[in-house]
Amino acid sequence: MAFLLLILTILILVVLELVKSTRRNAVQSVQPTPVAYSSQKTAERYYHPGHSWVVLGSHSEATIGVDDFAQRVIGTLSGIQLPNLWQHVQQGEVYATLRHGDKSLPQVTPLSGVITGVNRELEQNPDLVNESPFDRGWIVRVAPANLGLELRNLLKGIVAERWEEAVRNQLVAWFSHPARPVLQDGGLIVQGISDLLSDEGWQRFTEDFFPIGVIDRTTEQTND
Repeated sequence: MAFLLLILTILILVVLELVKSTRRNAVQSVQPTPVAYSSQKTAERYYHPGHSWVVLGSHSEATIGVDDFAQRVIGTLSGIQLPNLWQHVQQGEVYATLRHGDKSLPQVTPLSGVITGVNRELEQNPDLVNESPFDRGWIVRVAPANLGLELRNLLKGIVAERWEEAVRNQLVAWFSHPARPVLQDGGLIVQGISDLLSDEGWQRFTEDFFPIGVIDRTTEQTND
């Protein structure tokens, strides 16, 4: 009799634990998944300080594009100069040029290698870069030549977030005149900042915000 009571008690405890476990799983299933960065970014995206990004893919291939800052400041694209397939590129060198009317914005490649793919859809629809800079507006795919070393020169994760914030602060300071607001409500950068500047002013702006060349970060202390 005592044995049967023991078995019955154990069965009751098991059933109660199963009920609790089911409730916990149900609660967890309706909780939103935390997102480390904005919906258009991934934790695996690397950035060059010249405002180009790279995402590593399979089969030793990397996808490269321009970030939101670049497409916003140049404005709605009227054209884009694309590189050639199988062209060799070097980290920090210009590989493409964005155009908005008479303004142009050279873009640097974040990695060295051979171009294995070019987004030809941008020839007919360059504004895809504006509409979807982190997805459909990608520019090239590259087979990296020196991936391990060159990734150390790029920004990622919390370091990239801090850099983006510093760039926004630099932008506000650059346009200190109150008659030229550069941030919308909510802190978004206004579209087409290039239209606010003369040719000479745009040249100075691109020199300040779009560095060309390799930015050596291998000796910096960072927290990825």
